Amino acid sequence: MTAFTFVGVAAVREYLDLNTSASSSKYSDATIGSNIKAAGWYLERATGRYFGNRTATTLRFTTNGSAFLVLPGLRTATSVTLQGAALTADASYWLLPDAQQTGVYVGIQFRAFGTRQDGPWWLGNPEWFDRDLDSPFFPGNRGAGRTSLPNDLIIVGDWGYTDLPDPLLHATKVLAGYYTKRPDALLSGALATPDGGSVDLSQVPVEVAMFVEEWKTLSGAQGTG
Repeated sequence: MTAFTFVGVAAVREYLDLNTSASSSKYSDATIGSNIKAAGWYLERATGRYFGNRTATTLRFTTNGSAFLVLPGLRTATSVTLQGAALTADASYWLLPDAQQTGVYVGIQFRAFGTRQDGPWWLGNPEWFDRDLDSPFFPGNRGAGRTSLPNDLIIVGDWGYTDLPDPLLHATKVLAGYYTKRPDALLSGALATPDGGSVDLSQVPVEVAMFVEEWKTLSGAQGTG
């Protein structure tokens, strides 16, 4: 997988007001650049979302026969296949946008949720007859209420963002800055200040924690490339 560089080294230096010579190994462009990539990895893993632009990428998921599955961030779908059958957008699958309505989808639904515990699922859709949803050959009925084979859902499309959200850029700068300053507190978890105080570096910055909380999906990314 690609290690994305969401912000540049200069942006992190400016954020930290870092005037230390770049010749120092802790503050070299190479070290800060590595910290930026590590921050990108962390933010994607912690939120369960793809932020970096991935074009024409195939991901495989295991549905376990469920009506809904969390996605890590799908921008456009080229093809969606469930158990070998090609699905049709807004007919046999529906993409669900994220809460921020940022232009990516973080969920896919294959059929209507049932309206009764003891009734068939397709009665929850008022167009069930016109769409032939009660047919045993309808893709949404394959595996409904049962388990599924591994990797039964295959989605080909574009993932992540072409225009990165500002909150992501800020969180990346903060986290990369944290990684850059963290070595000074590696043993004690705190950084001594010139006036005799200390700065706690034992936990990730609150800005990063807030970003993860606000942008995380319902569960982690389940796709495999």
